[in-house]
Order: sequence, then structure tokens, then C-alpha cells
Amino acid sequence: MTGPEVDLPEGSEDALRGSTAKVVEQLGCQIVEGGKPRDHHLTVDAVVQEFGITRPMAREALQMLHQKGLVNLQPRIGATVQALEQWDLLDADVIAWRLEVAPDSQMRSLTELREVIEPRAARLAALSRSAEICHDLTSHARTLLTLSEDPDFAQPRDGTAIRQRFRDVDAAFHRTLLAGSRNELFVRLSHPVVMALNHRIDRDWAGTHQEAVVTPTRAVVGTDTVQRYPTRPEPIAMWLHMGLAYAVDQGLATAAEAFAEGLLAEIRSGRLRDPGVRDRLRTGLDQFNVSGLPSAHRAGFQDAMAALFHARRAPVVVMGVAGCGKTTVGRYLADSLRVPFEEGDDFHPRRNVESMANHTPLDDRTRSPWLAAIAGRMRVAGAEEGLVITCSALRRIYRELLRVSRPDAFFVHLTLDQDEANSRVAHRRSHYMPASLVASQFEDLEPLEDDEAGMTIDATLPAERIVAEIQTELARRT
Repeated sequence: MTGPEVDLPEGSEDALRGSTAKVVEQLGCQIVEGGKPRDHHLTVDAVVQEFGITRPMAREALQMLHQKGLVNLQPRIGATVQALEQWDLLDADVIAWRLEVAPDSQMRSLTELREVIEPRAARLAALSRSAEICHDLTSHARTLLTLSEDPDFAQPRDGTAIRQRFRDVDAAFHRTLLAGSRNELFVRLSHPVVMALNHRIDRDWAGTHQEAVVTPTRAVVGTDTVQRYPTRPEPIAMWLHMGLAYAVDQGLATAAEAFAEGLLAEIRSGRLRDPGVRDRLRTGLDQFNVSGLPSAHRAGFQDAMAALFHARRAPVVVMGVAGCGKTTVGRYLADSLRVPFEEGDDFHPRRNVESMANHTPLDDRTRSPWLAAIAGRMRVAGAEEGLVITCSALRRIYRELLRVSRPDAFFVHLTLDQDEANSRVAHRRSHYMPASLVASQFEDLEPLEDDEAGMTIDATLPAERIVAEIQTELARRT
């Protein structure tokens, strides 16, 4: 018995192929996410009925899934869904589907793959020292650095072309590195490596997905976690690209391998501070000839490497009146800096929360235990770990109390007018602070003075621009 044939609208053969590709994609995603579990039986008739396509198209779709290892086709039996270990895990579609339905586990696997092959590829590339590879690697490294420093990089619209160019050059850099190994298997793996690079950028880059700006996620700082992509590429990552490229150019296999390892460690929380990684980087730097860099980049490279081994991260206090966006900016900033985030309101004793909920403003006495608790959290923040914490810090004396615990604290004052603050607080949900107390906060407010370490920025600007300007100022001060 045969299933029903479906009459398709008039169209080209390319259109039919496109329809088949969509069916393959939908079925593939269903299998990857478990909607069609292992040993599930797929018949041509079932595919025809589910997707409303012709039998030849259904057979072609199942044949394509068979080639990818997701199903096993057998005469008279049809297609049977296979277990994960049978899938072609390096197939571009399979990788894309897994990134779609289980991005964290797939990114972890892809990153572990990169950690195995890229340092080794760097060593082999330095040993072969192909003139063409050296030219392309060093050119890509210089371009990445230039693009990352462009003032418009983090702007949602003005920076779109710059970010796209950066993405393309980054992919070209890593493809070139694998090609330089002269190992045909490494070259074969360049596609999954580039997919890992691009997925992390496409998913996380500020200004690309507006939801990332409106509801930023808390930074993940667990050991060895694959970090989200920052608002602007970390300068140390750009300098590690530079070191890797020029180590290959200089034929320094050990140094090239160390820079590649450091580059991959940078995307993992905490791993760049691993003693083993640092020891290998030091060994590589001992061999590295800084004079082999273009003269315009020598000082920057040396400063970046010195900062890497002597880095101290000052805690950042995001301050301002209620409604200025401290939590939104603070979480987004912590995510971009890859440091822990703390919500200052969580340190209030219960009586303070009850007072504010009852429309009673706080004073110096009632704020004292709250400020002491925040100071305590700042005190225990590691010099290399960093911290972003929110605190209204309205008066200078409050900021001085926090500086006693961490003299290196940097304050970011988000400013806006009282009408805007009133409007924002009035429209907030699930927060104990009523709009009636906004006026009292403006009465207490003492803006940052010239001798205080910090910066003032307009709170009505887009969050990604605020974070980019903060990062620029922090980098300048470092």
C-alpha cells in the first residue's frame, strides 16, 4: 500500500531541493533534541504525512539523514533512529543542530576539540614556517587588533560591518593556522572549529541580539566554564593572537604552542590564571623576539604580557539613584568583563527593606550595616577575580567607607533626571522601592568629585554603549 502523493505548486528543481533541505533540518533537529528517540521507526509514509511532501522527497530526506548517521536505512524496514555515537558528529548540519538544541554541551565538546588540535597545529605551523602561512597569519592578527580597537565596534548599528569583518577575519586566522600544520586531518577539522568560533560570537555578541541588551544574563564564572563573548574583544585575546602569529613567523614551535594554549584558556573562566598555562607562556615569551613585531605593536604587546602576569582587577561599583539601571548595567558589565556580579540590594537587612516598602527613606544610621556588608564583599574579592557590585553610594562618605575596604575601587555613576527616575521606578515590578522615595535619593545625592576614581555616564544611553564606554575607561586606566 502506498501513501498519498502530494501535489506541489509549480516551481523549479532548486525549490524542491530547498523543501527537502527544510525537511532534513526539521527531522534532524527532532532527532538531536530527542523528539524522535533512539530506535524510533521512520517510514516514508510517516514523513509524507508529517511534512506534506512527495514520496520521492521523503525518501531523499531519509537518505540524507542516513548519510549523516542519524538514521539507519534498511530494505523493507525503513529508517531507524540511531544513537548519538553513530552520528557523523563532524558533519556541519549535525553540529549546527546540536548547537541549536544543546548549545552548552556542544560548545564544550567543540572547545575541547580545539584545545587538542590548535596548540599542536601551532607547533607544526611554526616548524614548517611556510612563507604564505606566516604572511596570512600575521596580517590577520594585525587586522583583528585594529578592528577590536575601532571606536564604533560596540555600537549596535554603526559597528555592524566592523563586527562582521572581525568575525570573518577571526575565522580566517584559525583556518590558516590549521592549514599551516600541513596535517590533512587538522585541515579537515577547520570547519567545526570555525563553527564553534562563529556560534559563540553570533549567540553572545552585544548589539547583535537585542534581547541580550534588555535582559543580560549573569556572568558565569565557574572553573573552566566556556565564557560568553564580551561586548568588545578582550585586549589580551588580541595580543595572544599577535604572539601566536609572530611565533609561527619566527619558527618558535614551543612559543607558538604556548600562545595557542593561552588563547584557548582565555575563553575559559579562570584557566588563563592556571599555573601550568602561565609557566608555558613564560617559557614561550622567553624565546619570543619582540623585535620581530611591527614597531607600532611592540610596546602594546609587552604591556599586555606584563599585565597578564601582574594583573589586578579593581572592583567596580555601579552607583546612582533608584531607577538609573544599576542592575541591568551591572550584570551586563560583569558578563562582559567575565567577573562575578553582586546585587547591592541583596545586602540590605530586612528592616531596611521593610522601611523602604513602607515609604520610609533610609538615613546614615540605617544605611550603615548595609554599606558594611557591601564593603565586606568587596574586601574578599580576589585581586585577579574582579567584581562588579551595585550600590546607590549616594553620598561621598558612603563611597569613602567602601574605599576603606578596597582603595582601588572604581565607581560608575549612572545619571538621569528625576522625572525619568520616577517613571522607571513607577513601572518596575517585584521591587520594594516605591517611586515616592526617589525624591529623597536626589536630595541625598552627591555626584562624584574630580578626585574620586570613577566616571559619570548618561543612564539613558543603550546598555551596550554604557558598558563599552566603561570597558574603554577601565582599559585606559589599566
